[in-house]
Amino acid sequence: MKGYGAALKLLLLALVATLPAPSQSISADSPKPAADGWMLTPTPYLAWNKDISASMRAERNRFWDEASMSPVPLTQPGSARVTGGSYDLEGDPGEISNFFSHRVVLTATFSGHQSVLSLSERSLYTEVTLRVDEVFEDRSGSGHPAANRDITLIVYGGTVVLRDGQVFSVKNPMASRELFIQPDHKYLLVLGYQNNGNFYEYDDSWDITDGRARASSPRAMYFAREGHSAIDGLSGKQLGPALDKLLYGHQ
Repeated sequence: MKGYGAALKLLLLALVATLPAPSQSISADSPKPAADGWMLTPTPYLAWNKDISASMRAERNRFWDEASMSPVPLTQPGSARVTGGSYDLEGDPGEISNFFSHRVVLTATFSGHQSVLSLSERSLYTEVTLRVDEVFEDRSGSGHPAANRDITLIVYGGTVVLRDGQVFSVKNPMASRELFIQPDHKYLLVLGYQNNGNFYEYDDSWDITDGRARASSPRAMYFAREGHSAIDGLSGKQLGPALDKLLYGHQ
């Protein structure tokens, strides 16, 4: 699946709800911080346009406006926003998803983030900075992912400050209280590259911060809970050989 299709499929799997409130809480009160709680950190108004060219910002806005499925500004009272979500495993049974044609498999550390409200206000997305550690597969054709280099992962949703000072949030449809990427954690990631806008989309992840791979996305958790995972629980030294077998069929 190429272009807008990849993002659209993920979002079409979600339920579209009409929300009367001007903002949406991402997580409920709980003793344990929600895995997606960091998305409540607001980015100041227009701060997201610093250190990026106008043309690059326009390309990213265009992509996510199309993916958002909202014909009107999200900030408009009663507008439709994406919420909920699920993964469809039909037709893609492998643990390393083949969802993206420009697939990239790598390890990286989540080192920073900022949310972006598009110019049309039809989408709100978050740019995550990843510091790459090791690349196991690169179908991107970009030559970008390399050790000790930063790449940009974009996920839908986030929190911004509006022109009038109001804090405005939209939930990521695939995030949950228990499963999502988090700042300062290191991950094994399955991503898809988008040339227009020069960014990566999120597919699956395993948290490897403590030296063991632990499922941190719904699809990865599905394989782990069903007892069909070749990745969950592996040490850092075991990851390379396991991925070599999964990706290339090497014994």
